[in-house]
Amino acid sequence: MKILIAEDDLVTRTILKKIVEEQGYETLEAQNGYEAWKIFQEEKDNIHIAFLDWLMPEMDGIELCRRIKKTTVGHYVYILFLKSKQGIENIVEGLEAGGDNYMTKPFSRKEIIARIGVAMRFINIEQQLKAANIKLNIMATTDSLTGLLNRRRLMECLRDEVFRAAREKNPCCLIMIDIDYFKKVNDTLGHTAGDNVLIETVDRIKAELRPYDIAGRYGGEEFLIGIPKADLETGKIVAERIRASISNKPFQIDGNKLDMTISLGITGTIPSGRSKKDMIHLIEEMIERADSALYKAKNAGRNRVIAYGE
Repeated sequence: MKILIAEDDLVTRTILKKIVEEQGYETLEAQNGYEAWKIFQEEKDNIHIAFLDWLMPEMDGIELCRRIKKTTVGHYVYILFLKSKQGIENIVEGLEAGGDNYMTKPFSRKEIIARIGVAMRFINIEQQLKAANIKLNIMATTDSLTGLLNRRRLMECLRDEVFRAAREKNPCCLIMIDIDYFKKVNDTLGHTAGDNVLIETVDRIKAELRPYDIAGRYGGEEFLIGIPKADLETGKIVAERIRASISNKPFQIDGNKLDMTISLGITGTIPSGRSKKDMIHLIEEMIERADSALYKAKNAGRNRVIAYGE
């Protein structure tokens, strides 16, 4: 975390730098507003607090504050204006420009330390809120057991991908997966063992996918995988690789060695259509086809991949 000090007076800047660095922070110095703006553009990801002199050559503190606040950064930048005792009545202008606080010159060491403490409390609260929001978003979009996309978010991602494929005229595949004889695991070993089988199954599935493939828990022991930019033959290769990853190595669950298998149904298409209604209808149709192929795979003896139409 770095603190930017933009102050044209050398004595004031030196005092600030010394006190700030005594508190364990790294400083970046600028003797005018334009220089400070250049430094901020280069170091914006690391600057969390900025001391800005109100009156500076080339660019004043107000304009610099406006530019900083308009810049997209991944964190909050707390801005403290440095102001002389004369003319503090127009400090409202600085606060309206995005400033958070101000100090009047001359200021004491204790005041500077206290102002930094206030800024840090604000920054810490902002970081905690951001972390909480990220956690809430994860909870709202993922399956709590497996970490895959939940059904609602899965459908949103598939819709976006189908739109993209239609626009770029690319193929895409959909794979429906079901764990064979999963109920038997729950009935004989209990639901905790069943949960562990689900987790292990998902880990193996994800290991066979690309980072931009779409994977979600469709329901129970069923999973739905979207494979962008893949024709049906490519999709079958991916599906077969997933199937083998499950069946080729026994699961070690609570001291039990389990031979697990999965059945997979796959369908592929080059999406067409432009409206949201067209895309939603196409996704529903693809899911029905993949599910129909999965049903045939189960009827044919399980532990196999069947493409729709075969």
